[in-house]
Amino acid sequence: MEENRSAASDTPPSPANGRSSPVVLSSNWTLFWRVFLPVFGTVFLGGFWLLIWLTPADELYLRYSIWWPRGISLGLWLLWLLYVRWSLWPLKRIDADDAYIYVTNYWTTVRYPWTDVERIEARRIGGKRAALLHLKGSGRFGQQIRFLPGSNCFEWLQQRGIVTENPT
Repeated sequence: MEENRSAASDTPPSPANGRSSPVVLSSNWTLFWRVFLPVFGTVFLGGFWLLIWLTPADELYLRYSIWWPRGISLGLWLLWLLYVRWSLWPLKRIDADDAYIYVTNYWTTVRYPWTDVERIEARRIGGKRAALLHLKGSGRFGQQIRFLPGSNCFEWLQQRGIVTENPT
């Protein structure tokens, strides 16, 4: 009886549709910054805010008015919500193949052809390395899409001629 063995190949198998499989261009930390930290921080600060606001004033034994801790806790919670809205919530996950770029906010995924991409630029936002994907027209997530680039993001883009230099 013969054994059916496939010969080892140096090339990876291509998908059934003939296109290359998508490569993750975003950092693996995007999920943490985009989903986990906002949810955890909002629940924690919201619980603290509720604790301060629902505890009767005579049970806290404060030397000052109860309205000071209540106001400070409310201010911290509102500042946290603003930080999440303007800094963390705009982060997207970016995947790409040779024909398309895939943008997701972990609930909705949108596919854009590379012809719709104007440029990709690297920036430092809040001390973190970030990148902006500029589209030629406004898309589902706007015309500028912010993401945290992965370690091989700019190398992959440079190999395909999409960016000309590798920012560090």
